[in-house]
Amino acid sequence: MSDDTDLRAILGADAVGGWLQLPGTATAEIIGSAGFDAVCVDTQHGLIGEDLVLPMLQALSATGAPALVRVAWNDPVAITAALDRGAHGVVVPMVNSAQEAAAAAAACRWPPHGTRSYGPTRLGMMTAPPADPVCVVMVETTEAVAAVDDIVAVDGVDAVFVGPSDLALSMGKATSAQNGDPEYDALLETVVKACRARDLPVGIFCASAGHLHRFRDLGFTYGFIRGDGSLLADKAAEELAASRPGSTTPPITPV
Repeated sequence: MSDDTDLRAILGADAVGGWLQLPGTATAEIIGSAGFDAVCVDTQHGLIGEDLVLPMLQALSATGAPALVRVAWNDPVAITAALDRGAHGVVVPMVNSAQEAAAAAAACRWPPHGTRSYGPTRLGMMTAPPADPVCVVMVETTEAVAAVDDIVAVDGVDAVFVGPSDLALSMGKATSAQNGDPEYDALLETVVKACRARDLPVGIFCASAGHLHRFRDLGFTYGFIRGDGSLLADKAAEELAASRPGSTTPPITPV
């Protein structure tokens, strides 16, 4: 991790992040150059295989965007692989207890504070161990919300990230609960309160800019906007509809 990148501070300061689910360095470069405060490479629900993580992180490095990798699971092998490829931090899904949070944090840190093996491979990591990466744990079930005070108390947990759809499903609700539901919002407020007490950044995945504004009003300090595939699909459909005969002629976009 670059010494001049304080990702913890970025996530605690009303950050807006980009999200990569499509495999490819070109999309990584495009999203990284858009001006997002950070970008996450999603290897859990995205289409990005392990062999593409390194070149996509290299593309993001060229843009200067701090990079996180969402690993497939709370697994030290996956966490080590992402970090050795140069991620500034990892997003660890389905963390439901303090014990699981401690395992994620330990996998991110070298001894004596963790269990990560030191074997640098990226340029800039060769001569000395860089600073510990950022460990972001996902709170996305009712079980995790019930344990959130214990989760955020774990040494080495740097931020919390809510998975809004999984949280709704764990409540027995439709994913549309994230659009506004009193019982759902009460759980979000519980997570925000626990993070605020520990001065930890707390973020959430956002299906739209409107969702980000809604969650910001609830106290979230950062949000990641929906993925590149979703943005591409929506823009393609919009341009197609505007181009059909009989549609309202849009203004010419200067080239």
